[in-house]
Amino acid sequence: MIRKPGILAARGKIPCRRSFGPGFFHGFMVSLLGGQRRGESGCLNIMTKMREKISWREIDRMRDRSPHAPKEPPREQERSRRSEWVMKKYRKEADKLFMGKKGTKKHKKAQGDIDRYHGTEQFNEAVKNYLDQYGLPDDWRTLSLLLDYSDPEKVLEAIHAMKPLYEARSPMEKQGFKAKLDILAMTVSHSDLRDGAEEMLKSL
Repeated sequence: MIRKPGILAARGKIPCRRSFGPGFFHGFMVSLLGGQRRGESGCLNIMTKMREKISWREIDRMRDRSPHAPKEPPREQERSRRSEWVMKKYRKEADKLFMGKKGTKKHKKAQGDIDRYHGTEQFNEAVKNYLDQYGLPDDWRTLSLLLDYSDPEKVLEAIHAMKPLYEARSPMEKQGFKAKLDILAMTVSHSDLRDGAEEMLKSL
C-alpha cells in the first residue's frame, strides 16, 4: 500500500513539499525585512530594505574593509613614516637648543649623580659639581635633594626656587616639603636659612 506524502507529513515523518513552495520563501523574506507589498520585485526590494537598515557609516566601513578598496601605496607610507620621524627629531633637537647645557647627556649624568649619591659621602661633591656647571636645577625632585646640601645659602636658594613649583605638586610632595622646612627651621644654626625656612612654611 502506497501512502500519500501529505499523510506522512501530517504524521511528522517527512516534510510536506506543498508547504515549502515559492510563496513560503517569499513570505519568510517579507517577515524578515518588515513587510512587502504584493507586486514589488523581490530581490530589488530586499536590497532596498537592507540599505534602509544599514547606516551610511556602516556601509563606508564595510567598503574600507573590502580587499578591493584603494590603499596607500608603500612609497607613500614610507614617506609618511620618514616625515614623522624627521619632525620628532627636529622637536628633540629644538628642545635641546632651548635648554642649552641642560639639554645634553652630560647634564643628565650630573643630575643623576645627585640622586645616585644622595645620603652618601659623595653627595656634597656631586651637588657642587652640578651647581658649578649648570646652576640650580629646574625640576622639583633635584631641588628637594638639594635641601640636604651642606651649603646653607644654596639650600635657601633651592627653597625659593621650589615655591613657584609648589602648587602643581601632589599632596604627598607638598607634605614632604613642609616637613623638610619644619626640620630646617628647628635644627639649622644658620640664621638666614632658619628664618627663610620659617617664612616659607608660613606662606604655604
